[in-house]
Amino acid sequence: MSQKPSLLIIGNSNVGKSSITKLLMPNPRSFKGKIGKTPGSTLLIKSISQENLPYNIVDLPGFGYVSQSSRRRAEHIKKQIVIHIEKHYEDYFFGLVVINILRIEDELKKYFIKNKRTIPLSFELIQFLGEFQIPLLIILNKIDKVSNFDKNKIISLFVNSAKEYGLNLIHLDDFILSEQSKLPYLEFSVLKKQNLQKLNGIIRKYLKKV
Repeated sequence: MSQKPSLLIIGNSNVGKSSITKLLMPNPRSFKGKIGKTPGSTLLIKSISQENLPYNIVDLPGFGYVSQSSRRRAEHIKKQIVIHIEKHYEDYFFGLVVINILRIEDELKKYFIKNKRTIPLSFELIQFLGEFQIPLLIILNKIDKVSNFDKNKIISLFVNSAKEYGLNLIHLDDFILSEQSKLPYLEFSVLKKQNLQKLNGIIRKYLKKV
């Protein structure tokens, strides 16, 4: 990895990580990453750099929800991610955990409501990254696909469920950088570029701390 500080983008397959990467780049047309609706399309761990971008972007491979992949391949991807984080966590000044808001209810129902002895994959990922003290922003993507009523209901369920695992989530608008015990989240829409300005703003704030 180069000497520029790096921004981590991580999450399940097909949640919009590569599309968010493209939005953050000053010259998105030069981005050769594969962007599409096919789950698991981002297969390699790559560091993306542009001359006018003051940081690198590392868009990690998607994991989970890849029905066409074998269990062995899915475990291999997960192992790659763990090894990469353990080796390069000090390179990251900030991390974006991208979550598809449309999947939150199903995930919580499967892993949390039906069996409280298990931990939802999203919470497990957030806790794992927290062990390396990487500052994080939880991006709830695809909010353009739900009504305001459903959006608020899903976010409330997500925030309240997170408390069960010691995750104190707070909206980015109410977040203060010095509050290390709290974890900010932001509603987002790649399609409509909703809250892109807020996303760029928090990235710049953490970049200044490097």
